[in-house]
Formats: sequence, structure tokens, C-alpha cells
Amino acid sequence: MSVEAASSITCPPEALIVLGGGRPKSLLEPPKHVQNRCDLAAKIYLEAKKKGTQIYIVTLSAGTAHTSQLLNKKGLPIWESAASAAYLVKRHGVDPKAILMETTSYDTIGNAFFARTQICDQMGFKRIAVITSDFHMPRSRAIFDWIFNLDRANSKAEKNSSGAENKNTSAPVEISYLATPNAGLSNEEVKAREEREKRSLGNVLKLAKSHKSLKDVLLFLMTDHRMYSVEGLEAEAEEISDDLKRSYDS
Repeated sequence: MSVEAASSITCPPEALIVLGGGRPKSLLEPPKHVQNRCDLAAKIYLEAKKKGTQIYIVTLSAGTAHTSQLLNKKGLPIWESAASAAYLVKRHGVDPKAILMETTSYDTIGNAFFARTQICDQMGFKRIAVITSDFHMPRSRAIFDWIFNLDRANSKAEKNSSGAENKNTSAPVEISYLATPNAGLSNEEVKAREEREKRSLGNVLKLAKSHKSLKDVLLFLMTDHRMYSVEGLEAEAEEISDDLKRSYDS
């Protein structure tokens, strides 16, 4: 589905999926460009609430590979999703019971995979709206379209990497995509992100062709991905530009 304006959604989604985007400054202060995402989610949530419609907000991400984790006074991590959730409650008055936090993922593929397998499938959501920044939208859309269409009952019978037909199917999900401004990032940081996103999108499209089931993606994450695999525990940090690093730590 194409990127839409919030006003164009005639049937409210059952859940708003708010992607993380970098290290928060505190529990109540996610990065400004992530606040933009939360602000839009809160607007849709509150408008639906006035009409008597219950919508969940799913906040995503444990952290990022590109900067250190923010810790609380007890030395425990403050997840990106927790900062987004706290911001929604304190800034906009969202009911805490309407927020579901995902605290496992460290990248956008993980965002989509764990959002689906840990939350959306378990809750039975059939209509969701994915909210992220303009610079992040093309790759996010490709990833969520890929992950959320795997093992669906209406999809063509495909074989997974082991050659067996996928039998673990479920009903399709309607996904809309809502982009928010890049405000909060400098022009240089946005350019660095856009260049990286463009490169990474090609890798995503290749992965989608060869990983045709949720099991395939799980095995990719747990055996090949530097942020989730055992081998990745000792992998050296990726070298990135200063502008790109600041965009994750702004």
C-alpha cells in the first residue's frame, strides 16, 4: 500500500506501529524525529477515542547498533520503545494500557519481525498503520510488506529455504503507511540517512527473494545477523560517518 496522509484513512487501524529511531535523551524524551512519529500516533489514537474506537499503539525497538544504550539509575537499559511509550503517556495522555512495547529489535527488519510475531499475530490485528519518518519510509515499507505477508493463507504456495512448503499460514493484514517530517535532524544527518537507506533497501529486496517464510527470517536473524546471532556477539562495530552516527544519537 502506498504512503498515505493520516486524513485519508477512513477505517481506523486496530494498531498504530511506531518505529524507533535512535537513542533517547531520557525516558520521557525520545529523539525529536521520533517524537514526530509519536505525535501523529497520539493524534490518530485520541481522535478515534473520541468516537469510541479503541486503537492500540505499538512502540518498537530496544535500541540501535550505532550508539550505546541509555541506562537508568539502576543500570538497566531504557529501551527506545519505552521512551516512546512514556512520551505518549506524559505528553499526550494516552492510556498506558493502550500501548504495547516491543523490546527485542535493534534494526528495521527486527522491528517488523518481532512486532508481527510477538504482538500483532498474538493480538489478531488485521488492520495496522506503520508510522515512521520520510527518510525511513521506503525501506520500512519494503520490510513490513515482506515480513507481514509471509505465511499468509491467501499467498501463493511457496517453499522455504529447506525446500518444504510453508504450512504455517494466517489471514492477511491490511497495512497503511504514514510518513512524518524529518524535523529534528540536520540536513547533513538526513542526507546521510537517506544515502544509507537507499543502499540498505537493495539488500532488503535481495533478502526478501530468498527468505520466504517466518522461519527463514528467524534463522537469518538468529544465525547471520550481527545484532541477534551468537557470532555477532564478538563482531566489531560497523564504521559509519559522524553525521550518520549523530542521527542515531540526537
